[in-house]
Amino acid sequence: MKTFKTRLFIMLWGLLIPMVTTNCKDKKTEEKAETTEATTKTESVINVPLPPFKKFVVVTNSDGGLYKNADTNSPTLIRWDEADCESDFCEVAYQWSDQPAKPGFEMATDILTWEGRVYPVLAEEGKFYKVSVLDRWCDIESAYIPKDCVGDIEIAPIKIDKLEAEDDYFKCRVLKEGKYKDIVLLEEYNELEGETFKVGVLSDGVVATPIAYNFDCFWLDNQNEGVIVDDSEESLSLSYNKSMATPTGEGDESYRIDLKKLSDEQIAKIVDTVTKRKPEYVEYIYHFPAQGLQTFIYMVK
Repeated sequence: MKTFKTRLFIMLWGLLIPMVTTNCKDKKTEEKAETTEATTKTESVINVPLPPFKKFVVVTNSDGGLYKNADTNSPTLIRWDEADCESDFCEVAYQWSDQPAKPGFEMATDILTWEGRVYPVLAEEGKFYKVSVLDRWCDIESAYIPKDCVGDIEIAPIKIDKLEAEDDYFKCRVLKEGKYKDIVLLEEYNELEGETFKVGVLSDGVVATPIAYNFDCFWLDNQNEGVIVDDSEESLSLSYNKSMATPTGEGDESYRIDLKKLSDEQIAKIVDTVTKRKPEYVEYIYHFPAQGLQTFIYMVK
């Protein structure tokens, strides 16, 4: 949000009353303008809930487990993996331990409370924290973890230069001025899953990217237009030609989109497309000085 210049007050008794009156009026005018600008920006560009998580804990003792209730005698959360899967995309399921085994699946050997894992805190209940466990594979929203198995972890606002730092997997561009100020364009690439283009917003030092705003992203050699956005299907897609690409470094004819090459017109089309969709699930990227950037999913009620 825009920061206003500091006002210089001259503390002279003869001018005190008129100056205070004038400055109060000016301040109210500026605050009203600031509020109007922020509201207009939020409503006309990307409107997502403010960062929902204020406290996080980090696992310090992996023996605790995640419980269905605030009671160590209650069922625990376990992961099931697709049995005899020879693919790189094996199915995963999460269930409470009091539910029957899922046919065709086997219980995973790894635990969900490894030391160093971070969980967002939703509430406290006695000797337990209620934490969010929702993610791309787990549709269970919350579980309980004993307080003596976790410790506090510091959060810090995300800096733009931290987001835009070069990374083989994750690339980012933050728009710094104009109508789309603080809009974040993200691109993720890996050899197995391909390329995903995301649109979000930087708010209160946290990046929010609604999952409904994600594009399947790919390059087409014979495409005339630099970028084509398609919202005719359930999922969004974004194709681009070689003029908008940069090599992945993984061999010939392997490219990913270059976010720096997107024009104002192309960005406007992308943003206008995503904002037609309801942000049911939102990914929030937080910065932990001890661990770096981490992503958590929140379901908009």
